[in-house]
Amino acid sequence: MRESVTYKRLGDLCERLTDGSHNPPKGVTHSGYLMISSQNIGNDCIDLNRGVRYLTKEDFEQEDKRTRISEGDVLLTIVGTVGRAAVVHAEHKNITLQRSVAVLSPKKELINSSFLKYLLQAESYKLIEEAHGVAQKGIYLGQLSNISVPVPSLSTQELIVRELDSISSVISAKKQQVLELDNLAQAIFLDTFGDPITNPKGWEVKKIEEIAYTTSGGTPSKAHKEYYEGGTIPWLRSGEVSQGMIYKTELFITQEGLDNSNAKIVPIDTVAIAMYGATVGEVGIIKSPMCTNQAICNILPNEDTTPLYLMYVLMSMKPKYTTIAAGGAQPNISQAIIKNTAIPLPPLSLQQAFAEKVQAIEEQKRLINQSIAEFESLLAQRMEFHFA
Repeated sequence: MRESVTYKRLGDLCERLTDGSHNPPKGVTHSGYLMISSQNIGNDCIDLNRGVRYLTKEDFEQEDKRTRISEGDVLLTIVGTVGRAAVVHAEHKNITLQRSVAVLSPKKELINSSFLKYLLQAESYKLIEEAHGVAQKGIYLGQLSNISVPVPSLSTQELIVRELDSISSVISAKKQQVLELDNLAQAIFLDTFGDPITNPKGWEVKKIEEIAYTTSGGTPSKAHKEYYEGGTIPWLRSGEVSQGMIYKTELFITQEGLDNSNAKIVPIDTVAIAMYGATVGEVGIIKSPMCTNQAICNILPNEDTTPLYLMYVLMSMKPKYTTIAAGGAQPNISQAIIKNTAIPLPPLSLQQAFAEKVQAIEEQKRLINQSIAEFESLLAQRMEFHFA
């Protein structure tokens, strides 16, 4: 900060500071009323394309009494990956929140919405330090409300926002390039193999259990801190599966935690699919040895199937899995359902040719993601400069 500033409590800067539902309704297959969680909140964006829970109008109206969000509000992740923040825009309608997200309604005479968003991102280390929990960190509203933050004049806030927005727009454009490359890979897949559901090219069909070995992971007891604290073994949760190529995890467990649970280290090129909750049907390929929790089915394809081909087939199966999950007592699918899924099995040579094309696309994505990381580093530096 380069001008004299005052420090205020977050709670004093907001008309309202509350979290979402602690006991979310079961939900329905689809509706115009949405409930989102921390996985839908990225820095600068609210992603409604995955993991959204749909509610009946009656349930939504009941939830909305407490967690109504309006244009200009700021959403903040407070459970799991603490500290991601995004501004609510006019198009974000009929949305309510789960417990993992807090809504902050800024007092307009004190703080700019976008400035508050960047401030929360810059102060995320404080939020993480305040967070409690072992397997899943979380911050209480009282802690959040009491955090002291620097607040310059509104005119200075606007200048800071203008600079940071210019960097963020570059990052957003590059992320759009990555999305377009993902769409290109999907188009190549469909052109090469056809829709796996209808199998228009008449490929031989086999169940997944015939072409792969499957196993689930495990979660060490949260009652034992020694299973997590100081851990060095990557431990993948279902909310992280949608990375595509999975090289890292947010959490780690210890060898003792591994030895005293059903968690097991799975090898590179294991295909991981989420089985529980809002992430049902999300798929990725593990690219570094790690273990997973019990909400993930790990699939190790045999020599007749490439991991990339299997991942894209399973991506196409997500609507089917989501429908199955919504029809049960819990929004889950089982390992048995996955094992019994019938998929087309084209010649290995065709799968390998597809894999080569996708690997070329992945290399382009790697370079763009590297550039994104550099701009994100610049953004972090500028936020540190302004908010230190």
